[in-house]
Amino acid sequence: SATRGAYAPPPPGACGGGGGGGGGAGGGGQLAGSPQAEAEVIALRIVRRLMELSNQERSDWRYNLQLATFDEALLLCGCVVEILRREDSLVEVPLPCRVYGDIHGQLLDLLEFFNAFAWPDKRRGDIWSMSYVFLGDFVDRGAYSCDVVLLLFSLKFLYPRKVFLVRGNHEDRLMNINYGFHESCTRKFAAEGEFIWERMNDVFEFLPIAALVDSTILCIHGGIGDCIDTLDDLRGIPKPIQVVGEINSSTTRQDRIILHALWSDPTDNDQVLGVHSSPRGKNTCRFGPDRVQDFNRRNGLKLIIRAHECVQHGYEYFASGQLLTVFSATNYCNEHNNDGAMVILVRDEWTGEVKEHAQVIKSGAVDTSYGWNDQQFRAPSPMRRADGSHETVVRGAGVDAGPPGGWAFGSAPGS
Repeated sequence: SATRGAYAPPPPGACGGGGGGGGGAGGGGQLAGSPQAEAEVIALRIVRRLMELSNQERSDWRYNLQLATFDEALLLCGCVVEILRREDSLVEVPLPCRVYGDIHGQLLDLLEFFNAFAWPDKRRGDIWSMSYVFLGDFVDRGAYSCDVVLLLFSLKFLYPRKVFLVRGNHEDRLMNINYGFHESCTRKFAAEGEFIWERMNDVFEFLPIAALVDSTILCIHGGIGDCIDTLDDLRGIPKPIQVVGEINSSTTRQDRIILHALWSDPTDNDQVLGVHSSPRGKNTCRFGPDRVQDFNRRNGLKLIIRAHECVQHGYEYFASGQLLTVFSATNYCNEHNNDGAMVILVRDEWTGEVKEHAQVIKSGAVDTSYGWNDQQFRAPSPMRRADGSHETVVRGAGVDAGPPGGWAFGSAPGS
């Protein structure tokens, strides 16, 4: 089973000094022959290759994709962590902005989104004028977890002030040892895959846990739980950020904040007020629309955008439109016939208000028959429904449970 601290976090200077992006938007040029210059070549090659492959017949490459060597992946991790090390735990993001929800290793859907709407790229995309936020759960359940991480790390390195990666509950080795990421790394890198898995998880501990867009929209993977009261609660959390395995009498408020940011959910509908226990387990909770509205009012927010739950149309409102759930993977685990969505945030040129617009990939638009792992450690969470009900899980027992507290490490039900 996974343990904390099996490998030391990448030390400062792991990328040979400053780190911090290539020649793209928000990045500076790198000295020839430096580790940063080498990482820029690797990152550009990964992005360009996937851009090329995404326009080909996917049966030609979907079963044997290899984006980087062991040494290249390790260098990319070392360079990306230098950028993340300097970011606050609540990162500030400018408008306009695209916000993605859970990807869960479903690379095929992510490429479909990029081709349909825009790549975060200087050649074929809108990276010069658009920020990108990815709201965690990059890994697990899907067949391309390692590839998704390599792509997102490449984009973060190339465009460090335009691409923002927010941590989800699956960016935690105690979760992703069981749900597919570990297996993805060992399949890609054989005997060296264990080290890559550890190193990527080390990098995950430097990810911010929330993003604030234009000072008015909070983007967070799970939610505000019962203990996140102000934006300052999310700021200044020292890195590396570790997720505690269990809440007990010695758990600090900061540890509870981290857990609830990654794990909490809204209640079933706008009629269920207050804070309630969660079927995910005792370490998290559900929060009602009254809590959302009070949080937004006190912090001067227009909207909370979160991920963490599969929704039928890829996006779903809560709390009279003050919270929006977005889920970016279609046909979740090939058990839910759900659409996937991404949200674009823009400022209305007439009113000056920030507006959100969902951009959707319909269920069935992408052949996901291989994209999801055939065997799942636990059945996926029930789909969240707009009427407050939850879809019955097709196979497996019960709903997914939450953080590993109450179970032995490595054996807890997932999300």
